[in-house]
Amino acid sequence: MADLSGQTIDGKYQLTEIAGEGGMATVYKGFVRGAAGFQRAVAVKHIRPEYRALKNYIDMFIEEARVGSELAHPNIVQVHDFCSENGSYYLVMEWVDGIDLGAFAKAYVDSGRQVPWALAVAVGIGTLRGLGAAHDRVGPNGQPAPIIHRDVSPHNVLLGINGVVKLSDFGLARARDRAASLTAPGTVKGKLSYLAPEVTFGKANTVQSDLFGVGNILWETLSGERIFDGKTDVEIFKKIRLCNIAPIIEKRPDVPPGLSAVLETALAADPGNRYATAEEFAHALGQIMKQAVGINAATALGAAVADARQRLTEKPGDGQLTQDKSIEIDFSRADEPIPLTQVKRSPVDSNMMTEPNIRPKK
Repeated sequence: MADLSGQTIDGKYQLTEIAGEGGMATVYKGFVRGAAGFQRAVAVKHIRPEYRALKNYIDMFIEEARVGSELAHPNIVQVHDFCSENGSYYLVMEWVDGIDLGAFAKAYVDSGRQVPWALAVAVGIGTLRGLGAAHDRVGPNGQPAPIIHRDVSPHNVLLGINGVVKLSDFGLARARDRAASLTAPGTVKGKLSYLAPEVTFGKANTVQSDLFGVGNILWETLSGERIFDGKTDVEIFKKIRLCNIAPIIEKRPDVPPGLSAVLETALAADPGNRYATAEEFAHALGQIMKQAVGINAATALGAAVADARQRLTEKPGDGQLTQDKSIEIDFSRADEPIPLTQVKRSPVDSNMMTEPNIRPKK
């Protein structure tokens, strides 16, 4: 695909360089310019030309813009604008100067270190605050209209060098007030290793499945390993259904016992045994954070992000522990046992809306 760096979109967004690429979209770093030399960095997401004629993908792109524009919160990547030019769509978003959680964890794994538990807890709290804002969304009529993210995974959590945590990529999100689902009836999409167990049995994504995702990425960040991993998709799928998860304290004896207990609750196989809300989960992590005496979480996280980005610049990688494509599972006959042969990779990475900083800064 042609590199659009150097072009100006909608007469005001100058694209300067490719910042990230996913299966369906390319993200550019750009600048919006104004009077008296004013300029501000932005991330501009552009859907690939080969998907412009596919209505479902266009609808998902438009939905991400709609959902993002309605979620104003410090822990959510903000959507500034949505524009169309020459038959192409562009989503203009807040630029986060940093790296994603997958890249952050990888920098530690590559150097033989472990992410300090207090930093992982800080990431969890920030992610949950953003997620809670989506879950607590109220519609124009004043009625609850929660948004379920459905794709909580390491590269959808952005970490700034200023210590801020931002939840991104609502391309697969499900809003209750949506006119119609953008996912084909009887199917579920998401990244295989981060699905909640109930979703693999054909149950709908809920607040609790999103919270399971947060517990999943925190366990992975602390351990440097995937909770659910295997040689084949079917093997991973079976492990998710069994949901036999080792307490994190067995992998990281240095973490507070309370943190291990919090993650066990978040990762319970039965959604009814997990936290009821993102706020409740965040509060539990906040109680653990009190044990990190003398640590300014935002300052420490920002410094660690800057260091991790520098390490990745010196040794570039894909920013993830391992590659993980999206899956699509057919649950159209949910009244029968689901054959594992129905587990299949999606033709495009579900990170089709990859956020701007999956690459180390040059």
